[in-house]
Amino acid sequence: MDIDIEVIELPDVDGFRIEALLPNGHSVGYINILVKGTVADLCDLCVKDSYLYLWPSFMPVFLSIQRKRNFQNKGIGSRLLTSAIEHSKSKGCSQMKGWMHGDKPRLEKFYRSFGFKISGINIELDLENMHNKALKRDSQRVAF
Repeated sequence: MDIDIEVIELPDVDGFRIEALLPNGHSVGYINILVKGTVADLCDLCVKDSYLYLWPSFMPVFLSIQRKRNFQNKGIGSRLLTSAIEHSKSKGCSQMKGWMHGDKPRLEKFYRSFGFKISGINIELDLENMHNKALKRDSQRVAF
């Protein structure tokens, strides 16, 4: 799938957002990270199952088309998290932490494939000693 990954710095909150964009500019996923000292706090990871298509651009929203094209389970979440890990390391972070909500068995499998330790709903990754698990090919990882 042809997806561009874009990093957006958020200096006002000391963090960054990574967007997964279609060639037409529509966002189909994102991850938000707050940087707290040497900890990258994973606030939100979302891969959309649809998007609002405004065509032509002058049409009112209520006449817009809701495109039901599922972007989940295509490796977009893996690309977003890989980019977030790499960008967090470049900012001097040594840990990534967050928590899971949703389909817990599926999320556990996804985060474990990156080397995260899981305790209940809490997730934690040692960025300094992760043995490059985040750099696996998409075919070797659980799709998200």
